[in-house]
Amino acid sequence: MQTNKVKVKLKAGERVYGTSLSDCLDPEMAVILASAGLDFFFVDTEHSTASYSQVQALCRAARAAGIVPLARVTQDEPYLISRMADVGPMGIIVPRVHSPAAGRAAIEALKFPPLGRRGFGLRSIITDLQGKLAPEEVDSCNRETLMVLMIESKEGLAHVEEIASLEGVDVLFIGPYDLTLAMGILEQFDDPRFWGAVDSVVRACEKAHIAAGIQTGSMPILLKARDRGIRFLLYGSDVEILLAGYKQAIKELKPETTIR
Repeated sequence: MQTNKVKVKLKAGERVYGTSLSDCLDPEMAVILASAGLDFFFVDTEHSTASYSQVQALCRAARAAGIVPLARVTQDEPYLISRMADVGPMGIIVPRVHSPAAGRAAIEALKFPPLGRRGFGLRSIITDLQGKLAPEEVDSCNRETLMVLMIESKEGLAHVEEIASLEGVDVLFIGPYDLTLAMGILEQFDDPRFWGAVDSVVRACEKAHIAAGIQTGSMPILLKARDRGIRFLLYGSDVEILLAGYKQAIKELKPETTIR
């Protein structure tokens, strides 16, 4: 498996920058995002109709373009995690991790023995047709594949230090909408309780020597999160950024006197 540049940077204490794809699933998107300077993107199969074939095509293009492809599975289920891992992402994002047991199960589904229970099935999308020996490829996958667990519930927050300390986890990724929904303060990102939760995740990650992450389409919130120690930073999503960009362009192009 290729060297995971995102994992290398995170282990060195650096920040990484990405986004997500849910509707714009043409493989050309990987090339565009790489050219824009992003470190990574994830294909969202939790909230979109992306197929395994589409994920694989995006991963193939991303690997060639030098950007790290990740994928978010629909649910914390071993068969969904291992199946997705077989189509080429260099990391898996698992939503709704409420307990250390759930996090441990996700890690076991992604990693090969002795770290986990994943079955052997290294296809060309993973090996890049390099023809290495099976033990070397297994070791490489265990070493390079990024394990991202999402903290987006009161239960997850209550167990955040235990989840962060699990062997094999690289990032705890805050889902701001689900987290504020669970806290009874949906979309109130100026609420001190939300930022208290963010700080608790950051502290747990720093203690465990892993990274904390967050995704938002608000640059002020993203910058604030960065300044509080978040290092796995995702700005917006495909449709969100396209819509905002064209809205801004039309606003500037149309004179104020334009009759609709």
